Amino acid sequence: MPELTYLSLGWGVQSWTIAAMAALKELPPLDLAIHSDTGHEASGTYTHAEKWTSWLEERGVRVVTVRPENNSVVREDWGKKSDTPSIQIPAFTLTHPREGSASAANAKEGQIGRQCTRQWKVTPIRKHLRSILGMGRLKAESVECWQGISLDEWSRMRDSDVGYIKNIYPLVDRRMTRADCIEWLQQHNLDVPNKSACVFCPFHKRAEWRQLKQQGGSDWDHAVAVDQAIRSKRNTMDLFIHPSRLPLEEAVRIPEDVGAQQLEMEMPCDGGVCFV
Repeated sequence: MPELTYLSLGWGVQSWTIAAMAALKELPPLDLAIHSDTGHEASGTYTHAEKWTSWLEERGVRVVTVRPENNSVVREDWGKKSDTPSIQIPAFTLTHPREGSASAANAKEGQIGRQCTRQWKVTPIRKHLRSILGMGRLKAESVECWQGISLDEWSRMRDSDVGYIKNIYPLVDRRMTRADCIEWLQQHNLDVPNKSACVFCPFHKRAEWRQLKQQGGSDWDHAVAVDQAIRSKRNTMDLFIHPSRLPLEEAVRIPEDVGAQQLEMEMPCDGGVCFV
């Protein structure tokens, strides 16, 4: 038997469904539901969490929010070279060959490795677990981590990379897809939240980028600011959060850009190639 069972709570459809199922006794009890707040979630996610946290706790699901020590997208304090900051998100790259080289006319496309998930989510949660259990109690599979992955996302299932945590997938065990989760929430008169993700996540799909721009406000402004902030952080390459490798405001096209009465124009740069 595990010493502690917790849910990794992102407040998206799947993890919220699991939390609500535990609250309504359709799943075994949880010791904790831990939300690792990156500080970059969409405003709707924070609104949903604020509304439903007390509902969960009144029904026996204790919610704990943890945060990373540093949630900066650009980390100037990493690495030995002060002029080479660490970029935490998997930004798309456009490398410019040196002038005079044989390939100077051809820019090379690539993508930076992802640091954000581990630094902003995994590390804060595990730090909290160690504060509860202590290093001496971190025995093999002493902690069960419930993951909000549904049957249609089964390819994302992974074993934990540490021996003291065993990953559990309640939705997969119940053969529930994301659509099944939405139906379950609606049947129980519970809100269906938006997808949980950082507003500037390079893995957004084309429709998600369009929706973000159409909604506007602080979420879109935040994404645009991050896109601009990372652009010139490497001497030999430009960085972008959109796969077109264009500035976000140019890459995402919506009807409002040309007048709401006109038909939307499909732009070749907005291909939706986000590797998910």
